Amino acid sequence: MSITTLYYLDLKKESAHDDSIWCCEWTRIENEKTKQDENENSRDSTGSHDGPEDYIITGGLDDLIKIWQLDNGQLELKHKLDGHSLGVVSVAVSPDGKTLGSSSQDSSLILWDIPSGEKLNTMETGPADVWTLDFSPDGKHVISGSNAGKILMFNVENAKQEQTLDTRGKFTLSVAYSPDGKYIASGALDGIIDIFDVSQGKLIHTLEGHAMPIRGLSFSPDSQRLLTASDDGHMKLYDV
Repeated sequence: MSITTLYYLDLKKESAHDDSIWCCEWTRIENEKTKQDENENSRDSTGSHDGPEDYIITGGLDDLIKIWQLDNGQLELKHKLDGHSLGVVSVAVSPDGKTLGSSSQDSSLILWDIPSGEKLNTMETGPADVWTLDFSPDGKHVISGSNAGKILMFNVENAKQEQTLDTRGKFTLSVAYSPDGKYIASGALDGIIDIFDVSQGKLIHTLEGHAMPIRGLSFSPDSQRLLTASDDGHMKLYDV
């Protein structure tokens, strides 16, 4: 007996970009405003909550990032960001949901303020295509992985590079920070996974369980296990 799962299309945006869309993210930002009580004799201030705002981010090979606001089942284009000169291949949202990181084949990593669409900082990553990025759990750092085999760590506030992790020349397709901030995992084109100790900046484990490119990595909430996804059709769970 077969079981059929029923689903329906909730929303569709045709021709959202002029070329292929390679990456997307979803973020929800709490929008809180505080109003002072008009009564001069009152010692308290009353807070009003306008409710959360949902944003959807897409990046495409048309060199653009688009920020859409989802409200009452409607998708409205809020910002069109044109800071990259080549295709946008990866986007990531900071833990507080307010900052967007984007990477491109133009060798740059850009940080944006999501509500305003303002460009915050640009990190130059050298002559390499930046294929993947991720934020640290505290939102203070962002890491990038590229075809040059280096994982670069940048300070979000001042855009300065603070650390370089060497994958020994591996074309890096995926990176992930552990929730406790202690480890960084990278997945390579040849199926190799590297685990780095952040505080020491050293490679501590190399995992060779896949035979094809690693497309996705995700740590468990306790940071003790790593889930991997590969072109070989296998998903694996490692004790790190």
